[in-house]
Amino acid sequence: MDKDISIYVPVYNGEKTIKACLDSILNQSLIPKKILVVNDNSKDKTLDILKEYKNKIEIINNSSNKGVTYSRDLAVNTLGTKYIASIDADVELEKYWLERIYSSLFETKATLVGGKLYEKFINNPYNFWRSIRLKQNWGEKNILNPKFVFGCNNILDTTKLNLKELYTNKSEYFKTNGEDVELSLKLKKNNHILYYNNEAKCYHLQDDNGLSLAQRYWRYIHWGDGLKKRNLFKTFKNIIRQIKKTFIWSFIDILEFKFKLISVNFVLLYYFIILDFKFYIKNKE
Repeated sequence: MDKDISIYVPVYNGEKTIKACLDSILNQSLIPKKILVVNDNSKDKTLDILKEYKNKIEIINNSSNKGVTYSRDLAVNTLGTKYIASIDADVELEKYWLERIYSSLFETKATLVGGKLYEKFINNPYNFWRSIRLKQNWGEKNILNPKFVFGCNNILDTTKLNLKELYTNKSEYFKTNGEDVELSLKLKKNNHILYYNNEAKCYHLQDDNGLSLAQRYWRYIHWGDGLKKRNLFKTFKNIIRQIKKTFIWSFIDILEFKFKLISVNFVLLYYFIILDFKFYIKNKE
C-alpha cells in the first residue's frame, strides 16, 4: 500500500483540546507524511499551543473566522497527498486509528472511510444527553455505504476525485457544519463507496453545559442554513416542532428511567427558542 498520507485538523478556539488531539496524531502506529492544522483566527491560546509543535506540524492561519468548511476546503486543496485524513480539534485518536481506517480504503475499495467516535465525558447530564441524541457513530458493526460519513474523523482517497469540484464554493452555506453530509451525498450520487469502520476508534473531548449543548444541537438540525432567509412562520414552525420533540423525548426518558435527561430536554428547548428567534432577526426576509 502506498502510504502517501496526510492529516489535517481545522481548529477554532481549541485551546482546551488541541494538545491532546495533536499528541494522539503523533502517537499513531502509522505516522502521516504531513500534519496540517488550519487555525480559523482563534481568539484564545490555540495559536500559542500550535507554535509548540512548529517542528512537527504545518500551520495555516486564516485572516478571519471563515468557518470549518472553508478550513476543510483549504486543507484538502493544500496538502497534495493521495490519502487525506481529517479529524476535529476536539477528537483524540486511539493508537491504531489511522492504520485501521487507512487499511479499510483498500479492503473495501471505498473512497471515504469513517471511524467510530466515543464520547469521553458523560459525567454530567448534558454530556450524557449528547452521547445519546447527538451520537457521531453508526454503532457496533462495520457498515458498507452508511447513510453518511461523519466529518469528525475520516480518510479520503483523493486519487478517485476532482478535489476542486468537491471542496469549493460552499463555505458560507455550510459554514458551521453539515459539509460531511453534503460530501457523502455527492460521493454516493457518483457511485463512490463509503465505509464505516467500527474498529477505528477515537474519543470526543467536548465537555458541554446547557448553552454550549443547545448551540451544538441547534447547528446540527439547521445545517446548511447559512445563507437562507427566514420568515416568522418558519420560525414558529421550527419551535412547535421542537416542543413536540421535547415532550416525546421526555416521555421516552421516563419509560427508560433516564430521569436526569428530562431537565436537559427543557433547558435545550428554552435555548432553542432564543437561538431560533435570534436567527430570524438576523436573517429575516
